[in-house]
Amino acid sequence: MPWLVWRQHRTTFAVLLAVAVVVVAALLWLRGQLADALAVVATGDESPAAQRAVETSVARLQPAGLLLACFPLLTGVFVGAPLFAGDLENATAKLVGVQTRSRFQWVAAKLGMAALVTVLMALSTGLTMKSLWMVGHAHAQAPRFTDAVIFDTTGPVAVALALCGLLLGATAGLLLGRTLPAMVTTFGAMVALAITWSLVRPMFGTTTIVTTSGGHVNEADRPPLPVGSIEVDTSYIASNGSLHGWGACTDVADRVACLRNKGIVGWSMEYLPLSQLGPMQWAATGALSLLIVLVAALTVHAARRTLR
Repeated sequence: MPWLVWRQHRTTFAVLLAVAVVVVAALLWLRGQLADALAVVATGDESPAAQRAVETSVARLQPAGLLLACFPLLTGVFVGAPLFAGDLENATAKLVGVQTRSRFQWVAAKLGMAALVTVLMALSTGLTMKSLWMVGHAHAQAPRFTDAVIFDTTGPVAVALALCGLLLGATAGLLLGRTLPAMVTTFGAMVALAITWSLVRPMFGTTTIVTTSGGHVNEADRPPLPVGSIEVDTSYIASNGSLHGWGACTDVADRVACLRNKGIVGWSMEYLPLSQLGPMQWAATGALSLLIVLVAALTVHAARRTLR
């Protein structure tokens, strides 16, 4: 059965693997370019050419991440949707009923082979993208680790999202039985998932709060945040522990005196440290795993109903 599935979908699978190889090679080349540019600046070369080389290399992180962020959608539309819809549309699925192998074995072999290729693609590109981003993540223009171009394209999240796309496409193909409608439906479902996921993603992080005291309330007195961390909220802190918005006393001539009259003694800064990337991704993968299980159950149900 695996041999049959490979023969039937070998072009699609080969294209996926070839794309993964090309993307990994391109990301490794970008990583080398960025590392070389940063090494030149680290030697003390602050010339405009050296700075421009770093900025150009860092700017490539965003489009590279956007490309990888499209992988789950493309996998669902072009791999998942035609996986069963093509056989149902061409009536070749009827042959399954007269073979010695069961329908369940046929569905499992198709999904298993497609999932294996999908995981290999997402895992290889995700690991390479993370290594590229880690080289230049400290640069001011680099994407933040909570951005979709980093969070969703690296680590276990990249694999989970790709599997979600595959299963959503396969389910749409089984339910609709026609390739083009299944592809359109999968596209809409993946766009809806991306919008919902962008709202849910920040909830997986645990923030850290750092405060200052002693009456130092100037902008220069803000506590420095660790490299790679993301500022979530900035407030003033009073002697009684209450927080005041950053805009307090902005319309007063003597701002420092105004703040002291309010009992302000320092800053309170809430941020996400870079160390949260791993725990956030694994927590997010756990949530996506629940979705994968639900969609997989729906896929099995659709297969039983369609292939009776």
